[in-house]
Amino acid sequence: MDIITWMRKNSGVFRHAGSFLSYSEKVDSILLVGEFAASLANFYRTIGFTGPLYSYDGGESFSRSLMFTQIEECERIEGSYSVISAPLYIQGLNVKELTAFLFDCHDALEDGGLLYLSFPDAITPSVGDKVLVDSFYSDGKIYMKYYSLIDILQSTETIGFSIASIEMDRIDFHDRLISLALTKKKE
Repeated sequence: MDIITWMRKNSGVFRHAGSFLSYSEKVDSILLVGEFAASLANFYRTIGFTGPLYSYDGGESFSRSLMFTQIEECERIEGSYSVISAPLYIQGLNVKELTAFLFDCHDALEDGGLLYLSFPDAITPSVGDKVLVDSFYSDGKIYMKYYSLIDILQSTETIGFSIASIEMDRIDFHDRLISLALTKKKE
């Protein structure tokens, strides 16, 4: 599938990629988590972000982003960031991995920092593990865990995040795509 076709098919995934930044008090550094986020490095530069960009678990998208913008790869989520952007990342994590990921993001964000998540919304809570489904970004199959919005809101609230924004989009690979902007509560 060529990049233009892919972007048209998946435009809902990126619709909130720039607007969610307005929910942060400051945007000094951004950690991009996962392949979708790494592919947005050039976009953030285009809309005027001049601070350091970091990538965690960026895969091939990280390598492509290096060709066009300065971005540093991280081996783990640690440090201090004003924004962590993880579109279409958590559905690849099982429950234990998701919990560890959310705690890592909380620890790595500055007080008042912003965590951006997007994920396909499960109609009902899923108690099972990841399932093999058709990939929404390639012609292959991938393992996904479907989380409901309530699952994620309860988990993030318990860890210490508050809701800045919730957006819902219809998208062709699933009924709804949830986009969440969460702020780390100030201690």
